[in-house]
Amino acid sequence: MKSPIRTTTQLARSLNLSRWTISRALNGQPGVGAKTVARIQAAARTGGFAPSQLGRGLRSGGTNQVGVCLPGLDDYFLTPKITLLHENLQSLGLQPLLRIVDGTPEDENAALERFAAMRCAGVVGIASRLLGSDPGPRCLTTAGIPLINIDPLQKLDGPCILTDRRAAMRALLAFLHKLGHRRLVAAGFSRTGSYSKQKIAGLQEGCRALKWNFQRDIVLLECPSDENSFAMGAHLADAWRKHHSKNSAILAINDQVALGLMRRLQDHGVRVPEDVSIIGYDNRAFSPFAGPPLTTIDPQIELLIAHAVKPLTPGSSKNRPHDVKPILVRPRLIERASHGPPPLSRKKI
Repeated sequence: MKSPIRTTTQLARSLNLSRWTISRALNGQPGVGAKTVARIQAAARTGGFAPSQLGRGLRSGGTNQVGVCLPGLDDYFLTPKITLLHENLQSLGLQPLLRIVDGTPEDENAALERFAAMRCAGVVGIASRLLGSDPGPRCLTTAGIPLINIDPLQKLDGPCILTDRRAAMRALLAFLHKLGHRRLVAAGFSRTGSYSKQKIAGLQEGCRALKWNFQRDIVLLECPSDENSFAMGAHLADAWRKHHSKNSAILAINDQVALGLMRRLQDHGVRVPEDVSIIGYDNRAFSPFAGPPLTTIDPQIELLIAHAVKPLTPGSSKNRPHDVKPILVRPRLIERASHGPPPLSRKKI
């Protein structure tokens, strides 16, 4: 059994070629014939040889790897974002390196400093808790590595890509108002969560524009825990039936809560949308298959990710100024069948 090939020198000797030829062929650089490139690549595969990305980065000052720093995948509706980000980066010839942090600034700073040491081509932060003055972002800036933040939890001047949750709430409230609704339950909203506070601010702005009284006409039905799940939706449905059934529309914090609400209300004979309209948020893959199909707000993650990877496209300028304005991506309402006008008369529920 032949020994595995571990270096370009060994590969060059085995093929009786120069290291220059081997290096250019493996790096996709011009000057080497197609047949020779194919021969080198086949020999590398057979010998189990893969070029060291770290070594290449130390020699050239950069790699084709992009660091991705994120909290847990089940938080912040991240799984679809990570999938799209992975696909977009790979389409550009870039390799994502995922680092899941524990939610503390210390761990996130350490992750960014590690990406800087690895000479990554760029770093994408999702739901970051850091400021530009923190050690991790400063380390990347010093190394000349672009940092793009998607929906950071702290207010940043740029560069970052933000979901315009305020605009989404204003548009939804105007939509319900046009249908005839004058009261809304915001189910699962939190007064402390960063994204939830953005939505609440948007509802307040919408109320002012429509002459609603926020304190009277919007009920914030908070979760007793941080869990925003189907089971929590069922719990919130019981609270709606007991205390808030005069409110003819429910906006859930996400589609899971919305479907949990819908199912529990239907179990108690409440019709959707005849007795109450239910709207979700996230446009999850299962939402069109609810009964009835769930009306929801699509955060347009495809557009969000497309904006995020644009600065990392090979050939684009990596020295983005710090005063770049954040890019706002406006969600859109997906109208299905779980909404309608308010009931003209309401039986006791």
